Amino acid sequence: MSDTITAPWSSEQVAALEQFQTASGMHPFTCGADRHSLPPRLVPSNSGWYCPDPACDYRQDWAHAFMADPTAWPRPFGDRHGPTPEEVRDGIKTLGPFPISADTLADVQARQAWEAQAVADHAANAGRRRALAFNAVQPVLAKHDRHLPLSIRQEIADAVLAAIDSDTAAA
Repeated sequence: MSDTITAPWSSEQVAALEQFQTASGMHPFTCGADRHSLPPRLVPSNSGWYCPDPACDYRQDWAHAFMADPTAWPRPFGDRHGPTPEEVRDGIKTLGPFPISADTLADVQARQAWEAQAVADHAANAGRRRALAFNAVQPVLAKHDRHLPLSIRQEIADAVLAAIDSDTAAA
């Protein structure tokens, strides 16, 4: 375990521990009992932590040393707790109906990159498919000693693909 302090604690330490439990921005110490009529957040006293539920007799006589020193508390959000209202509004505008974490943002960016690649692949496949259909028209025309302008050959290829696509969609 990291550096710890054990009860009895001074009044200053008790005050700092209570402040840690309510204002540090970190998860407080809680009682592990299954049923409570009150929230299970432990309460510090000179003799150690106790569960505030009168039906619970849980006690703990130690705390992490940094918890008794507000200047040593880890600051997961710097000197503030969470995003500002402006950042939340901007997040809603750009990322959807709720703010998201950096991990989730990375997931969103990965999904967007995958979707962009899928669109590019689809466009490339559609272009390849159109070129194959276009190239299939010429040998049939040549077999019958017919020649058509490129634009008409492309229209024939597009019409054949449209017929195939509509038949596939109807099925």
